[in-house]
Amino acid sequence: MLDTFYYWIDVIWIPVLFFGVHKKHRWWALGFVISSIIISRLLAEVMVYIGYPTGIMGLIDLNVYKRGIIVTSFFYILLLILAHFSRRTEGVVFLAACLTFFFMIFATTAIAMLL
Repeated sequence: MLDTFYYWIDVIWIPVLFFGVHKKHRWWALGFVISSIIISRLLAEVMVYIGYPTGIMGLIDLNVYKRGIIVTSFFYILLLILAHFSRRTEGVVFLAACLTFFFMIFATTAIAMLL
């Protein structure tokens, strides 16, 4: 039961980010959070599939999926802070910020899953 909860806990961020940003940035934030959830789950599934459910190095005794949730949640909070202070930002600039955060999530999650 608890494993199912952990598997779907990152979906809570979809409405939080959608309603947490300004109206003109909502759809960019929605696309960002959905793509980040997908990439985080894909990385975790690859690690489990190749036989390393706790990481390749095994330095941390935490499931790779839980590590991905921790990393993505940290970056979601940072994006919410950024979005709060950038009300007058154009949509394209916010899109660039979302892309930057997406690639930071990808790289940081990959490193966290190796440990």
